[in-house]
Amino acid sequence: MPLANAAVFDHEMKLEEISKKLPELASTKCKFKQEKIMSGMVLKSSGDFTFEKNKGVTFYTNYPIQSTTSYTSRDYRQINNVITAISSKSYAKLEKDFRFFYEGNEKVWTLALLPRAGSKAFDYLKSIEISGDGAKITKIIILACDKTQTTIWFI
Repeated sequence: MPLANAAVFDHEMKLEEISKKLPELASTKCKFKQEKIMSGMVLKSSGDFTFEKNKGVTFYTNYPIQSTTSYTSRDYRQINNVITAISSKSYAKLEKDFRFFYEGNEKVWTLALLPRAGSKAFDYLKSIEISGDGAKITKIIILACDKTQTTIWFI
């Protein structure tokens, strides 16, 4: 499966350069839509999203079923750590595990991460792309090594 937004992967950057360009992200509550493509099936869900800076991410799904998924749980800790580190500009925590790519400006931007060989994420994660508009994340695309692609839009 190709990388979702190949253009951003042409722009590898050092963390110190990215931190100057990327706005500090704020805690937020909003609606979300999600599509997960796995084994040719498309699974859709939607609901409410909460991001609390320095705490983590929680999805309150109300379609197709009601459920709550906290990315502070052990299963989602890697994704939560990435989002929390990016929001607080604590990139050094991620530097040993990922290569970074960036394109855009303070208004519209895309930050992408590729796991480094030998990192914990390398065996299950192919890439993460986070797009934003100013201090708000608008979309996250997660590609797993098993070819599952999850796209989340924040509305």
